Amino acid sequence: MSIKNEYYVFSNDYSKVNYVVNMNDTRRFGILRDQAISTTMPVSFECKSLSTFKPIEAPFDISVSSKILFDMEYMQSLIELDLYKSSLVPAKIIDKNYIYMHCYNIINILDEKEGFNFEELKNIPLDNRLIFKPSFESIVVFFHKSVIETLESIKQPLYVKSIKIADWTMEWEMS
Repeated sequence: MSIKNEYYVFSNDYSKVNYVVNMNDTRRFGILRDQAISTTMPVSFECKSLSTFKPIEAPFDISVSSKILFDMEYMQSLIELDLYKSSLVPAKIIDKNYIYMHCYNIINILDEKEGFNFEELKNIPLDNRLIFKPSFESIVVFFHKSVIETLESIKQPLYVKSIKIADWTMEWEMS
């Protein structure tokens, strides 16, 4: 089996997502692209309705945009996965708690001409590539199938879909 077939992305299920989620925190965590985040004070996020553009209570179990948020039901499994170069940070939208997964594991497999070169992963131990960003500029996170299986065993996400990288393109994501 090709290594490419072992990886997935989470993508919003746009038939159910009628909101946008943004970090709304003055601490500027966004600049820490390749560094850990360590805080016990929840990171502030906001969820805005796309029809009214007003803040709403967050309805999701997992949210994927430039940041990934998980419902608290996933917390224990995320901790147990002990994901390399990833920070699990408390997050809050209005009065509901979430987990913000900050992935700073950057494995540059992006080839300007060929796209993603998954063969570069062969010499990296699996534990160091369970989740990663495929380039420094990337906002997307690649998840190994074992991570997806663990998360989906807790509960099937309602607001995101897991899509095999072999079937996914950035154009697909933007459609």
